[in-house]
Amino acid sequence: MARVIWPQLCYHQAMDMQAIEDKYTHMGLAVFHQSDQPGKIYKPHRHGAVHIYTVKGLAKLKLDNGDWQNVEAGQEIIIQDNQLHEAVVGPDGWDYIFATTAQEARHQGLT
Repeated sequence: MARVIWPQLCYHQAMDMQAIEDKYTHMGLAVFHQSDQPGKIYKPHRHGAVHIYTVKGLAKLKLDNGDWQNVEAGQEIIIQDNQLHEAVVGPDGWDYIFATTAQEARHQGLT
């Protein structure tokens, strides 16, 4: 069961990687494993809706004009379609599962 701790941010208890992947697959989403180096910056941008589940490390994320929030291992962020967002990867890097529609995956060059 997920507990909302920030709009669009959920914490999953006792869910392993396969369970997270299965959840996204059952939602009809394409699933990708991503790994970013420490300090990587994602400047403010928009794209189609995505789900990001942090596996290891952390990133600071800002949605729209809100406050910066840490997204850490075990947390999921849902970025809505065309929602402005930006991120900075933490000092230990950021490993995450990225799930989106097949169309958005193609648009972002993931397939």
